[in-house]
Amino acid sequence: MPTARKALKEAAGQVGEKATEVAKHVMTPELEAKRQEANAIIRRYTLFGTITSFIPNFGLDVVAATAVQTKMIKDMADVYGFDIDDQLLRTAITTGVTALGGRILTEIASTVATSFSPLKVFLGSATQAAVSGFLTLEIGNLYQSRMELGENPADIGIMDIVNHIVAQVQEGKWDPSKLSLVQQVGALSGN
Repeated sequence: MPTARKALKEAAGQVGEKATEVAKHVMTPELEAKRQEANAIIRRYTLFGTITSFIPNFGLDVVAATAVQTKMIKDMADVYGFDIDDQLLRTAITTGVTALGGRILTEIASTVATSFSPLKVFLGSATQAAVSGFLTLEIGNLYQSRMELGENPADIGIMDIVNHIVAQVQEGKWDPSKLSLVQQVGALSGN
């Protein structure tokens, strides 16, 4: 494993996903402790993000998901030593647009999937829960890896998030079974 300084220097010379991948392999005792704390935060807020999908009101669920994701980012920023209090509105807008986009895509997918099934309400909620949990998880992963590189979390934009999510889906990391409430509660209780 490369030294932390060498790996961070290499990551700084990279762009986007490559920099994120290099940063994931950097390990120091201090960074390991921060990663463990950030990973616990991501797991907790992924569960909350999944739960927001069960709010039956379109709009209110987006606001709740935005609040969950913004609080997750704030908590992780505290772990990594970033003061983003002055930039929370910008962060909330960024995550809000992403949450709204995810909700709209979920509606489209649910409509198509449920038009062929008698279990319309269940399938729609399950799809929305999986998408909401996945978005929260991957937003957390993106922010974590960027903060490990020393990037200010407020500088992450909507397209950074969209590109990251698309890359994760293309790499086959979209696994709705890992985002079921039972799976998430089990993961949280294991800590």
